[in-house]
Amino acid sequence: MAFLEKAPGESLATDRRVLGIAALVVLWLITVPFTTTDSLTGLILTGLVFIMLGVSWNLLAGYAGQISLGHAAFFGMGAFVAAWLTTPTAGGFPESIQLPLVPALLIGGLASALIALVIGPVIFRLTGHYFAIGTLALAAVIELIMLDRRDLTGGATGYYIQADLSLGEVVSHGDMMFYLTLVATIATVVITYLIVRGPTGLGMKAIHDDEDAASSLGVNPLKYKMYAFVVSSFFAGLAGALYGHYTLYINPQSTLAVTWTIDALVIVILGGMGTFAGPILGSGLYLLLDNGLSAIVSGYSEAVEGILIIIFIIYLPTGLYGLIKQYVVEETSDTDVAHE
Repeated sequence: MAFLEKAPGESLATDRRVLGIAALVVLWLITVPFTTTDSLTGLILTGLVFIMLGVSWNLLAGYAGQISLGHAAFFGMGAFVAAWLTTPTAGGFPESIQLPLVPALLIGGLASALIALVIGPVIFRLTGHYFAIGTLALAAVIELIMLDRRDLTGGATGYYIQADLSLGEVVSHGDMMFYLTLVATIATVVITYLIVRGPTGLGMKAIHDDEDAASSLGVNPLKYKMYAFVVSSFFAGLAGALYGHYTLYINPQSTLAVTWTIDALVIVILGGMGTFAGPILGSGLYLLLDNGLSAIVSGYSEAVEGILIIIFIIYLPTGLYGLIKQYVVEETSDTDVAHE
């Protein structure tokens, strides 16, 4: 059996060799803060945040079929709620609500999930491109409100977060946040995998393929849409909270900007929408493209990125995962069969 070949009905994610590679990658990531520079550690941390964003957006769009353009709203609100809890006085809140970092991060994610739970029944009255436009409008409204409420957010100026986790000269704040982000990323990937491989994932795929047919067979579309929306928003909010506390600075324009939604969308397109490994592969490719092109073509990097994305959409609609599956997994499998 070839290295990347899978048995009939088997998922590559459950293959022992793939799991072995994943374990080696995690072990390497654990050593990153001690073997690389601070700037490279920060770059890899950004890649982990991209994975969380991509995986969470893919759960909603790739599996449940709901294209959201408002993911940045949940990313930003998670960041702000967590910042209000670790640095309450900067947001005009009493110091008595101050919490340690980890509970604050989790509550930031839960706050985003709660927002999704409240607005979900209303916004899911829209379908197709109307839903996408509605989520984009929601994100824009939230950003404008947060910019206007200078007493809570500092407005365009923002404010610094007081949550330094450094342990003297032994472990820096950035290193501590790197490990927290790594744990959160692993949890995001594992939990999402369990969801999409279980009965809930089947329900999401059913409404993605044909909502009317799924409804006629007893599947409740709103139930599965809401499930995907709430879980997706939680992980997006957690990613925002982690990123905000890594930079120790927050403002509405940096955390609620639509660019975070675009990043998530591009990552999933590059990796493969509706595939489990797609957002993970797409995050790595996007990080390499974004930084590599900035170094090579400088001012033209965004234009080149746009052209590459168009090429992927037209010629590689299944993304990098589809390319690997077609030319590595299937070809090696055919070769082994021929030898037999």
